[in-house]
Amino acid sequence: MATITEALNTTRPSGTGTTGPRELGQDDFLRLLVTQLKHQDPLKPIDNAAFVAELAQFSQLEQSAKQVRLLEQSIETQSANLQFSMLPLVGREIRFHGGVVELAQDSVQLGYSLDDPAAAVTITVSDLSNRTVRTLALGPQEAGSHEVDWDGATQSGSPAAPGLYRFTVAALNTQGDRVNGTVTSRLRVSGVRMENGHPMLLVGDQVLDPSQVIEFY
Repeated sequence: MATITEALNTTRPSGTGTTGPRELGQDDFLRLLVTQLKHQDPLKPIDNAAFVAELAQFSQLEQSAKQVRLLEQSIETQSANLQFSMLPLVGREIRFHGGVVELAQDSVQLGYSLDDPAAAVTITVSDLSNRTVRTLALGPQEAGSHEVDWDGATQSGSPAAPGLYRFTVAALNTQGDRVNGTVTSRLRVSGVRMENGHPMLLVGDQVLDPSQVIEFY
């Protein structure tokens, strides 16, 4: 046992001062196997079946390590390919799920859809700090997709500053019950960024998951 401990200690880099348990690698298992052979009892040598089993385990460990490395390389290659495949979207407009619009001119379109007819629909526009900028009361609306123009004015009538804004939709039917509604946005892609190994689209100051994209123009 002392010999095996000594064999393990020799695999640790000198001068590191590392203490406590650590993971065993291929070199450690090979060193243990060689040490076991060198110090076996001549009168009771290692059983052939046990020796073959140890070799098989070592071979499996080596193959598993190679498969892990190949898998990691494959994932890195796929991520890079995905990133490059999205570069053609840079500079193009996309429509995606979520309420984010960029006010660059006098007005901007806000897209939304309703699952059922509504007696009253309200669009609320907020800045990125969630402060309400404008509330649009649209009245009755049919089910389906809709678009409304926001003239870029605040609730007080003054022009809103250019930049990104968020918007939400709220709808009620004639009984006062909530009608499900979703919002969609149309913005220009400014770049592509890798986050946690996944390519993401840059839209203004926002980071967008490509799975949210509905269509591009």
